[in-house]
Amino acid sequence: MTLNNPLNIHQIEAEAPPATSRAVEDALNDHYYRVDPAEYFERRLWGIIAMADLNPDSVKWDRDDEASLFGQFQAVLTNKKIALDVPPGTTLNSRTMASVESYALMQHVIETALRLFVAGQERVAGKSPMTTLINMRQSADLREPIKSLLSPAARHAVAGVMIPSGLQQDKSEQSKRDSRRHIDFLTAWLAFFARFYSETHFNGAQGNNQLKHGATLAPRDDLNTALHLADQQRKDLNPAERSAVAATINAESVTYVLQERGAKGTVPGLILRTDNSDPATNLGISQVGISIVRSLWQMSQVVAYPNTETSYDYDYSPMPSELFASTGKPPRSVVQTLLHPAPTVPTSAVAPNGKSPRKRKR
Repeated sequence: MTLNNPLNIHQIEAEAPPATSRAVEDALNDHYYRVDPAEYFERRLWGIIAMADLNPDSVKWDRDDEASLFGQFQAVLTNKKIALDVPPGTTLNSRTMASVESYALMQHVIETALRLFVAGQERVAGKSPMTTLINMRQSADLREPIKSLLSPAARHAVAGVMIPSGLQQDKSEQSKRDSRRHIDFLTAWLAFFARFYSETHFNGAQGNNQLKHGATLAPRDDLNTALHLADQQRKDLNPAERSAVAATINAESVTYVLQERGAKGTVPGLILRTDNSDPATNLGISQVGISIVRSLWQMSQVVAYPNTETSYDYDYSPMPSELFASTGKPPRSVVQTLLHPAPTVPTSAVAPNGKSPRKRKR
């Protein structure tokens, strides 16, 4: 084996006999429950707050400490000149960077909670949720099962996931009340997450998809730039237009491009969309989502390890209405059409140079 030779995959125990299904499940459970996903999200959340509130002038790198991450980072780059004590660029400040990062964290937490909920619908005692999770490859694998959260039977669907058959609970009246409040809390937030993610509702997942690729999403406070048609000259909004937009996007924002799908036989149009991205609101939703991710992860562990006593912490506050009443800046969007869907031009009608062929004269 050559050390530090990248892109090599080394097989371990190549001659070992095939593992039994029970051994596979044990290995998957051991892998999946090794780290609490909620803690991963919590560390990101607090890192964003630290980044937003950090005074750049207070960062003092110890260039002589070779054991520090900064020192190791320098060593890896060898002779490359770096200047981490100089702000990296001028298009973002700490607040707008926190706006983008908090939006990405919120999206990630929401999608994780929804995926764990969907995986919970197929739980089998003694089995890891890993097989279900890794088979969610297509958009429909998530969008279709979460429709139960948008129906009148949403509470029943949530209770079925959170209180699996055979679960033995504390029988006290206080525990029963806490359990009911917990299910109400989970139902309200998971239904909100489903609407936020759903293509036919808020469709917020598209913003996350754009953000992951980095090139088409940017925080902005110049809404006159975002809200104009692509084939028109840039113009400032008049006072009435600016007031109307400001009432919707009343915080930092992220802007990205969407396809507008038309009827069959049409080329999709393009939409420029600007979402409210108030960092405090995004992080508040993220924190609630983190507690729900932990709840779903803990309950899946109860099913994966049957006949094992496990502690479970109930969480039932705040409800969505309480959180949004506190912020006044819930998720909002302004959408501007750039191009409408257009009929598809038949291939036979287009010449190799991209121009329509001329009719021959006889």
